[in-house]
Amino acid sequence: MCEIIWNKNLKAMDKWYAPFADKIQEKAEMETDEDLEVISERSWDGETIFRVKKGERLLYLGGKRNAAEPVKMWRERLGEFQKHASVFLFGLGSGMYLKELIRTTEEQVNIVAYEPSFAVFSKMLREVDLSEEIKNRPIGFIVEGINEKEFNPVMNKVLVYENLKYFKEEVHPNYKELYGVQITPYIKSLFQRVENMIVQYNTGRKMSVNLAKNVLSNMKYILEGYNTKKLSEVIPHHGAAILVSAGPSLNKNIQELKKAKNKAFILAVDTAVKPLLKEGIIPDAFISIDANKPLHLIELEEAADIPIIAPTSARHSILAHQRGKRIFYFDGYMIPYHIYFMNEKVFWDVANGGSVACAGFSLLYKMGFNTIILVGQDLAYTGNKSHADGTFQEVMPEENTEKMLMVKGNYENQVPTRSDFKIYLDWFQMYVEGVKKHRNVRVVNATEGGAYIEGTELSALKEIIEEVCQEKIDFTYHINQIKSEFTLEEHKSLIAYLHQIPSQFQEIGENAKLLKKAYGKLAQISQSKSLDKEACFRQLKKIKKLTKDSQRKDAYQLIEASMPVAECIIRQEMYEEGRSLAADLKETARKGILYNDLVQECADLLKEYSKEVLLPLV
Repeated sequence: MCEIIWNKNLKAMDKWYAPFADKIQEKAEMETDEDLEVISERSWDGETIFRVKKGERLLYLGGKRNAAEPVKMWRERLGEFQKHASVFLFGLGSGMYLKELIRTTEEQVNIVAYEPSFAVFSKMLREVDLSEEIKNRPIGFIVEGINEKEFNPVMNKVLVYENLKYFKEEVHPNYKELYGVQITPYIKSLFQRVENMIVQYNTGRKMSVNLAKNVLSNMKYILEGYNTKKLSEVIPHHGAAILVSAGPSLNKNIQELKKAKNKAFILAVDTAVKPLLKEGIIPDAFISIDANKPLHLIELEEAADIPIIAPTSARHSILAHQRGKRIFYFDGYMIPYHIYFMNEKVFWDVANGGSVACAGFSLLYKMGFNTIILVGQDLAYTGNKSHADGTFQEVMPEENTEKMLMVKGNYENQVPTRSDFKIYLDWFQMYVEGVKKHRNVRVVNATEGGAYIEGTELSALKEIIEEVCQEKIDFTYHINQIKSEFTLEEHKSLIAYLHQIPSQFQEIGENAKLLKKAYGKLAQISQSKSLDKEACFRQLKKIKKLTKDSQRKDAYQLIEASMPVAECIIRQEMYEEGRSLAADLKETARKGILYNDLVQECADLLKEYSKEVLLPLV
């Protein structure tokens, strides 16, 4: 009987993921190295349950007396699932929870099921018939020892911001006790994905007002042709680089940085510029990424000659303040990317972990430095302060940290931190692990306080400077050797390209008007007594063509970037409960009209602004 059920289950799986079914078969034929015995029994109410013996531990993966009732109560607790919701099950046991979830949800609900034990998984496939449930429903099975590397790709595919509010995560009874060590990293990865999406969305929302204008305004500086690839080519990177952040511990050891001047490449984040200059320390460059960064952080005469490194969407007024070289990196926007692409040039990017310090660290790694020293990278409250004195205020205020999240400290057992700092901390730990693995980079944390970054080497700043900062290097001289990426002839073609950007915005606005009419017609058709499907098809085809015409223009991306809140609200409605075809068409038309109202308004505004900043370029 077990063999019949096994074959039925594998045949059902084969329809959706044949390679996975093959791997199950192969794994089953091998001797298992799990110290585990899985025994199937019947509960008192007649359900198949598993009893697991692991070492000296003996646990039931389901109720011994009443197995069905807890599953029913669990399902009632979860409530209704909206279409396209994502649910992650950790542990399958005898499959009762999975079967109930499949039975009571629509097929659009994304179910990802992680099983840490192949022994339990294969026992389930041999004794529990899942074939009817899974033959017409693709379930994201992730099984340790078979395809565990697929967890993150599957997670990234099914968990997107638009369905985030419907996301659920559940751990099978007794799995925390048996498999807590195996399950925990996957749950952490899942919630890190959730946190990152929230931070990215909130960051985009805050930056959206000025972001498009920044990109357009910065084009005159991007045309100067200085980028991080050119910077990397001229800067000697056989020595050390120091990333100076603005954490509260910076006040403790900032004076030591004088000994590193012209011996290590000193890159400051924008918030650290004022404290450094106050101590007479001029960094070799500073990095700024925020679209709305306060200008007063660098609004000093002595700061104007420091080279600035920035993405194309960084605040325009900060770049306008600088006389030093403006050095850009690619941050995903197509208009600046196109001026490189059209001349077959390379425009480097930098990893974005959400903060300017994350971007700075990624930049130093990509420049080729094999020793990177972190200073002021607290990622926590030191002395109950969020930043160093002299950054946002001359003396930063102390805050109440009693209810804050606590993390491991560099020199204390626990230090308080904020949720955004914790996300940056997690990013640093992930990135440090990667750079050490790929190029064995030495990362020294000379932040004398703050949170501990896994994988870093702790050192007093004075000691690490004495150890690694030996050779004198005039970094200012080397930066001055950077040549423009573009020739005079190339520059002319770039100007011609930028001069036609306002017309792109105009065409997108005109298309938005046509799209509103097309959606209006679709609304009329949806309200007719006899639904004319052929007429619907014609309107949808017209809508698709007009939308593609707009989306293929480089300028369209800046319109989307300027209205993330409205776009998210409109897109989120796609995940509400389904309706009749006529009602769906009516709702599609409503959303289409609303969305293109916003597109038209934004296109008109950016058309005028792009005329103002791009047409004068020569």
